[in-house]
Amino acid sequence: MANLYTFEIERKKKNSKSKKKNKTKIVVVKPSVAEVENGEFFYGQKFNEFINAGFLTKAMLSKKMGNLGGLASKEDSDRLQTLMMENIEAARVVQFYGEAKKLDKEQQEKLKNAQEDFVNTQKEIHEYQELIRDQFSQTADAKAEQRLIEWFVFNFSFYEDIIEDKKGLFPIFQGETFDDKREFYLGISEDKLESEDSDILKAKEIFDASYETLIRVISIWFNKMGTDQKTIDKAMKDLFEEEKPEEVKEDSKDE
Repeated sequence: MANLYTFEIERKKKNSKSKKKNKTKIVVVKPSVAEVENGEFFYGQKFNEFINAGFLTKAMLSKKMGNLGGLASKEDSDRLQTLMMENIEAARVVQFYGEAKKLDKEQQEKLKNAQEDFVNTQKEIHEYQELIRDQFSQTADAKAEQRLIEWFVFNFSFYEDIIEDKKGLFPIFQGETFDDKREFYLGISEDKLESEDSDILKAKEIFDASYETLIRVISIWFNKMGTDQKTIDKAMKDLFEEEKPEEVKEDSKDE
């Protein structure tokens, strides 16, 4: 069982007067090829369910939006294609110069520009895809994909605990089936959880501190933007960390 990504959370026990926070290690296990195939089968089932429930497919909605000049119009498709080509070219330059042991000043400048272009085009592609997702959020494809992301999160998210001096991994989301795990998720996602069960309260604490990161990790991996700790960390930094404005330095010169 290989790890895809790990991170640490801090949680404060509910109904505790102590200000000390417990640190808990969260582990996202990497799905095997067979498990990915199970996920694809699950996606197909959900896709058919939403089709039968009357939801349009992305293709059907895209055609309708294109005719109306929406985000799926030819101009936007051409822009996305250009961005993707620029992103690929920037990646090629970064790989070419990044593997070199010695670079002259001009080559270093080319590498720096390519790195900036790669990040900027990747961001713009991501933003475009998010806009598309917003408009297509009520399609059968999007609904099924949302359930698939949940399926991966529910089945491959664990927390580390020590029982009788032995470390072990335990599922964050309890239940045997997807429906069981989703019902558990809906329960602990409530702002005010009315329960005195210590296990449920512990699960709530872990969920509150980890769920946003879990969704981001699985989404990055699912969209092939990261495949391990290092590349997922980089993708999260590029996509989710707020850019800090650079300080403008002005040289005052007496004339």
